[in-house]
Amino acid sequence: MKIKELSLTNFTAFEQAQFNFCDGINVLIGANGTGKTHAMKAMYAVVPDSRDWYKIFNLPKLQYLIRNNSEDKDFVSGITSIQNPNKDCMEVIFHTKSRDRAAEIKINLDSYNTLSPIYLPTVEMLSIYDHFFATYEKREIPYDMICYNLALALNAAILRKTHADYQSVEPLITHLQEMITGSKTQEADVIVKEAEHFYFHLNGNKLDVNVVAEGYRKLGTLFYLLRNGSLTTKSILFWDEPEANLNPKLIVKVAKVLQALAASGMQIFIATHDYLLSHELSLLAEYPSENPMALKFFSLYKPDEPSSVVVEEGDSLADMTHNSILEEFAAHYDREAELFSNF
Repeated sequence: MKIKELSLTNFTAFEQAQFNFCDGINVLIGANGTGKTHAMKAMYAVVPDSRDWYKIFNLPKLQYLIRNNSEDKDFVSGITSIQNPNKDCMEVIFHTKSRDRAAEIKINLDSYNTLSPIYLPTVEMLSIYDHFFATYEKREIPYDMICYNLALALNAAILRKTHADYQSVEPLITHLQEMITGSKTQEADVIVKEAEHFYFHLNGNKLDVNVVAEGYRKLGTLFYLLRNGSLTTKSILFWDEPEANLNPKLIVKVAKVLQALAASGMQIFIATHDYLLSHELSLLAEYPSENPMALKFFSLYKPDEPSSVVVEEGDSLADMTHNSILEEFAAHYDREAELFSNF
């Protein structure tokens, strides 16, 4: 199952937006407040036909999902989900007291299966996994349902190495293990779960997850999701700001991991603010003979502050006329040049 198109109407920052995705890596860039996370969460919610919009967006009222509609009196009166007979076109319509079609989300798929997508939020989950379910269900922690679903995915037992699902992702597991440990000879899994707590095997030592660098915990999350079968070559992966709290050396490794996951058949969506990650991925598109894979970029921007978000798409960063990451780096260079000239 691959998501081919996404259409958003009057949804959060979008008055009308159209995305045409590729089967490999889809990279969303843009300044804060341009709806990158909202677009990914919308797809995450629609594909399995979720009814938990409140919990996925962690909102007290659904009218906040409708563009320019925060009045208490114009509340969301209903949500309609529509699927065509083949289930390769899904539509969600938000109804309010005053408007029958207040907001719409439409997704086109190349085919349909029942696999649930995996969403990696900005928060790192391995270190807070202990007792997460109990505190979440008692509403004692301010995390959305995406974190809960990720915890459920991490809760699954690991696959036997003779299992067909394991064997299909074994090259990816081996790749991640070598990347995290720096060793091609370590036999023990780099990350294990014992009594609902995670541990890393690194350099011959068994380390508590809380003393391992966050970058390795992020890579370890991917490793464990592959190891327990929650993430497969047929999955759709959403990853929000993979670069958060990562050293540049690890960001390059993350780019290589994304390349390997996409090459296995996985469709990937990421939202990023990072110069290095976005340009490392762009190199894959700019030199296709070295890296034959599908990759596409989407720049989300506002022509002016009150405007709706506009979506620009291209096959590499070079195709983008609006690139908030590069624009700020250019502005930084200009500030440095001015300081140098005045010295």
